[in-house]
Amino acid sequence: MCTVLLLLDDAIHQQFVAANQAELELRYVLVLLLFALGLCLLASRWLVWPLLALLAAMQLAQLGNISFAGEPLAPAELVSLFGQPGEVWHTARYHWHDHWPVLLAVGLPYGVLAWLLGRLPPPAIGWRVLGGVLVLAVLLAKPYRATYRDMDAFMPGPTRSSLHNSLNAFAYYTVRLAGRAQQPLPLLPPQPYQLQPQPSGARHVWVVMVDSLRGSRLGVLGYPRATTPRLAATPGLLARPGIASGVATAVSLPSFVNLVSHPGQHHLLRQQPYNLFRLARQQGFSTLWLSSQESKLLANLGSAFMDVRISREDHPLLFRQQHDHALPQLLAQQALGARSFVMLNLRSAHSPYQENYRHRGARFQHWPTDDALPYATRKSNAYDNAVLYADDVLGEIIRQFDALSGERYLLITGDHGQLLGEGGRWGQNDVQPEVADVPMLLLARQAAAGSVEALAAQSHISHYEAAVWLAARLGYRVHNPQWREGEHYLLGKLLWQDNPLRPLREHGGQLQFAPSILLSDWLHHHAPRVAPQDFK
Repeated sequence: MCTVLLLLDDAIHQQFVAANQAELELRYVLVLLLFALGLCLLASRWLVWPLLALLAAMQLAQLGNISFAGEPLAPAELVSLFGQPGEVWHTARYHWHDHWPVLLAVGLPYGVLAWLLGRLPPPAIGWRVLGGVLVLAVLLAKPYRATYRDMDAFMPGPTRSSLHNSLNAFAYYTVRLAGRAQQPLPLLPPQPYQLQPQPSGARHVWVVMVDSLRGSRLGVLGYPRATTPRLAATPGLLARPGIASGVATAVSLPSFVNLVSHPGQHHLLRQQPYNLFRLARQQGFSTLWLSSQESKLLANLGSAFMDVRISREDHPLLFRQQHDHALPQLLAQQALGARSFVMLNLRSAHSPYQENYRHRGARFQHWPTDDALPYATRKSNAYDNAVLYADDVLGEIIRQFDALSGERYLLITGDHGQLLGEGGRWGQNDVQPEVADVPMLLLARQAAAGSVEALAAQSHISHYEAAVWLAARLGYRVHNPQWREGEHYLLGKLLWQDNPLRPLREHGGQLQFAPSILLSDWLHHHAPRVAPQDFK
């Protein structure tokens, strides 16, 4: 009963506020069950009631922000909340009659919970100690994590429980932000893009984003190993090297979907005026997001513009058994309608590589990973096996795509590449050329005349260029006054904070990388200057 009451605030709030997108996630419910057990074992109103009051206050702020602003609270927004309490209180007092369901959503379940726990008889001291341990373990896990993780790990997921988001936001704020002067980034005033509607006969526009997929390890792009036999056997496949927009999924995905061309364009992430899901919905496409990864990746992707949102937490058993092969199964169950914009997010090539294909036995153990081999060899082989597994999943998606009719396009890329032993380094999160290396693979069926030629003529295709091309398929021509042909940026692992980035440019069919530079320094010295008349 306590667990249900702790989940009830979202259920009540959703009856009044469509912006609350919280969904049940099994792992979170199990953690909440342990927390509720701890509260019941404590059975002391003088311990439990102050704790419930604290959680209720957090939820008033969280649900109030969702109701007022349409999105969950992020840690940085708590700086304004506690730094300007008078302004917040003035706004809440003026608008309370429009957002009164927040009081009902918090007051009813937490009031009943306080009454229920206050009536429990105290158990033996040993059980009360166990209850205290369970409560502290749940409550202190987030603050402890905040001591060694960056803010991006605590950003809210739109489909996560609001209490889950609150614990993340308040934990990071308390540990890393409270009482500290924050140095703001010198962001330039935004230069608005110009969107010009244009005719488009596309019926289906699909995007597959494969996590950690490095372009130079694909056989279809010249790698000597046959890591992509199904892609190689696909007729009409356009294959080009690509350029990632960031070194981490939480950076590259929002940058791609929101058409971010330059560092520091935070307004595009917050306001999402050119979000691909938004543009697709405006043109009558049904919009679908299917991911084998966590729902927190939906942050900054425009989840409000998605008709269907499926993440790993929605089908935990299926994803545990089938891994990325669950995505074609789930995709086949969706009603796409006459026009669809679908984005699929695969985990196939993400570390640890062997975990992604181990469930298929020896089928994808093509290159040996025995312990007797040198570490670098077996890890590199495991990555190639993971790419081979991704190729099989992509083959299933292509089969479904080819079964459709009408003008349609399928773009396959990676969110970022991987360091695979170069200089003794592995993984991502480093602004190195290998991490910028992703594939750009395009299938066009019954394509409109001239729709593919612009991409086919390029030696490299960046995330931004691909996103602008997708916008054209959705019915919008994008003019960006800041864009310079052949100039690109590889952003560091932090989406909202100061961190290194790497400018690069195309020259003679090759990529030239400038030295890495802090975002704050780039904004001070290297960002294009903008005349006042260019702004509204």
